[in-house]
Amino acid sequence: MTTYDLLITNGHVLDPGSGLDGKRDIAISGGRIAAIEPHIDPAGASQVLEIRGTDRYVVPGLIDIHTHVAHGATTAGVGMGCCDPDAIGVRSGVTTLVDCGSVGVANLGVFPTHILPKARTRVSVYVNVGSYAHTMPGPADVYSLDDINPAAISACAEHNPGLISGVKLRLVGGIVDELGEEMVTRSKAVARELGVPLMTHIGDFFGGRASRAERLAEVTQFLIKTLEPGDILTHLCTPNLGGVMDRLTESLANLREARDRGVTLDPAVGMGNFGYDVAREQAERGMFPDTISSDLTAPGQKFHSLVECMAKFMAVGYSFEDVVKMTTANAAKAIGQADELGALAVGREADITVLDLVRGDFTFRDTTKKWFRGEHGIVPVHTVKSGELVPPQWGPHPWGWLPATAETP
Repeated sequence: MTTYDLLITNGHVLDPGSGLDGKRDIAISGGRIAAIEPHIDPAGASQVLEIRGTDRYVVPGLIDIHTHVAHGATTAGVGMGCCDPDAIGVRSGVTTLVDCGSVGVANLGVFPTHILPKARTRVSVYVNVGSYAHTMPGPADVYSLDDINPAAISACAEHNPGLISGVKLRLVGGIVDELGEEMVTRSKAVARELGVPLMTHIGDFFGGRASRAERLAEVTQFLIKTLEPGDILTHLCTPNLGGVMDRLTESLANLREARDRGVTLDPAVGMGNFGYDVAREQAERGMFPDTISSDLTAPGQKFHSLVECMAKFMAVGYSFEDVVKMTTANAAKAIGQADELGALAVGREADITVLDLVRGDFTFRDTTKKWFRGEHGIVPVHTVKSGELVPPQWGPHPWGWLPATAETP
């Protein structure tokens, strides 16, 4: 009799990328998926995980394409506070993370030396194009074009082969008014030289005077038209200056063209770049995000999670299948790993998440401090990373994983 290391049985498998939606058993051997069948004899498994509950789903391992997990690379209380990758990764139902520019080339070495060797979660690294990253997420990472140092980034890549999976630009700060197009052009050239995608943050949380709006909108439209296949525009739903809702008719046309040529549109919810009304209007106009990501930092980790970001988009009007696809198949495609991640298939690495879909009356708050309500919360129940079970931690709220309710103290 075949012996499996782990058998997940009686689960409702929901895998939009593979078209699976129904009861399946999943057998795992040697860290990979060995079989997916309507029924597999549990006698052939060393360990059996039986799924119970009508609203419990087995999905591909969740992928969060915008996080900040350079844990220990920055000084507490100064600039960017980063998360432990496993805290917001495998212990939160997420098997793959992308760190998006938490550090520049001057301190990128923290990843291969201290972070990646300890992490059970898969982590891809996007280097901040501002070579020293300054005090991200403050007013800016780039204060002059000299901060974008192609020679330094190239040397960093040479001495860390295979480490840099992308380049991150935050299109914020006063320099955008004067040199926004040059920032985009130079950053794109750096990414092209490295052969990796460019992810660009839009929406200036520290935007200040409204008189900047027209200039920032102009730069944003230039950016959208500059992005190439594989690039990522992040903070699609920002209500801040420099977002896509200015010059809306032009913006929607340019975004559709960008998507058609292979650019990913990512909302990266975070604490400072998600507007409920923006997300609703975009949905009504047919401008749907390709992915959902959390933009989690150490402060944000105390308030939300990737699964709560998924629930926020369900409150906007997206289905559970939609948000699962955005955090599995679509996310894998966005980071160029659709052949390896984001779907359940025999022979693939066994990255699997078990989720509860909970119905209720939940409340959420966006960047503008607007409260909105939703009928669903999502809770991670089990994570399987490379065939190994990892128990979830307590959720981000004092009461656990579910969003707040009207009755929550």
